[in-house]
Amino acid sequence: MDIEAVKKRFIEEVKLRAYEDRYVDREEEKEILKIAIQEGIGVDSARLALQQVCAQSDYVLETTLDQKAKELLEQFVKNDGQVDKKEFDDAVSMTYSAAKGRLSEVMCRKKIKQIMVTNSWGAREGFLKGGRWFSDI
Repeated sequence: MDIEAVKKRFIEEVKLRAYEDRYVDREEEKEILKIAIQEGIGVDSARLALQQVCAQSDYVLETTLDQKAKELLEQFVKNDGQVDKKEFDDAVSMTYSAAKGRLSEVMCRKKIKQIMVTNSWGAREGFLKGGRWFSDI
């Protein structure tokens, strides 16, 4: 099966799995990529094809969303080794916008916090106004 045929199949698989919320989570992505692998398409080519299909069909792919958020947080961490509340809020806002309404702001906050915890990136919490904002999420 060639890559164009895989893309056509992906369109149907994405519609089947993400029809209602137009959001392809990691598990759904994994299932779809397995189909391509079974058809002899490499993982990298299949992932690229899936990203293209999702972009063209206005579906949000969780791994793409997470990658964008991680890249932004990496920039914030490079500045001073931590993420402050404004930077965190900026990352949440960008993620919420990129999710196109498929995730709530609360879910985006949890997602950003999880990325920070996974990568051992600290948050700058103070004792004054907004003090323990990161711990409270």
